Amino acid sequence: GLAALAIGGIFLGFHWYDPRFLRTRRPQEGARYFDPSLARTASGGFIPAQVLMDEHYCKDCHPDVHKQWAESAHRFSSFNNPVYLASVRETREFSLAREGTVRRARWCAGCHDPVPFFSGAFDDPNFDDVHDPLGQAGLTCTSCHGIVEVNSVRGNADYVIEEPLHYPFAFSTNPVLRWINHQLILAKPEFHKRTFLKPFHRSAEFCSVCHKVHIPEALNDYKFLRGQNHYDSFLLSGVSGHSLRSFYYPPVAKENCAECHMPPVASQDFGAKAYPGLPGLAVKSHLFPAANTALP
Repeated sequence: GLAALAIGGIFLGFHWYDPRFLRTRRPQEGARYFDPSLARTASGGFIPAQVLMDEHYCKDCHPDVHKQWAESAHRFSSFNNPVYLASVRETREFSLAREGTVRRARWCAGCHDPVPFFSGAFDDPNFDDVHDPLGQAGLTCTSCHGIVEVNSVRGNADYVIEEPLHYPFAFSTNPVLRWINHQLILAKPEFHKRTFLKPFHRSAEFCSVCHKVHIPEALNDYKFLRGQNHYDSFLLSGVSGHSLRSFYYPPVAKENCAECHMPPVASQDFGAKAYPGLPGLAVKSHLFPAANTALP
């Protein structure tokens, strides 16, 4: 009886204990570390870089989705994009010369540089933006699927992200332990799906957190200025079915951005499913085709 109680107590402790909190480092500035970006982490601390950029873990079961993402604009959102590199590098240099920190550039990092930003590397004035793997990671799988809350439709990365919960051995380099992790996912994928696919991921509001921008006074020392805003323009267009002033309406209104920008494509991925009007199985495309003429 004592042995059973002891084992039960150990299991209860494991059930209560969250291993993510043991390795969480917290910025000295507290929540102000993320300003002027509106992004926050659920713990208030940093998220390990290897957790944010381990897209190969996703590739094992979702090779088609990974291949699409690898050629997408999201993949080249960070310092691996030469246009963005020139812009944010100038912002960092200006902020460093004027204030002795690169704080102003955090406004960019909430959407463009999640790996160095949430891991704490972004604030280093000597961060190697070209050769450091963190700066070349782009917008990774966990950067989107690790978001647990959309705070508002203000944009400017107004979301909360956390280190996702995984089945055991998710980051193990041992092939046997890695195999066990995959078998746990295959045996009960509902937990994995619930962790990485929230209901708001299917909404236009989810896309608004980064595809709606304003320049705050903390960045320009002037006043609020509107930047690119795809969320409101979507709502004000005939495509969404909300506008009375549009000259164009599709046969059926689109409820969210993904209906056009993530069309289903044939796939044999583990997460593939049947879609009406399509033969066989398909996944939502993660290439995110859009009117970005810089991509070609």
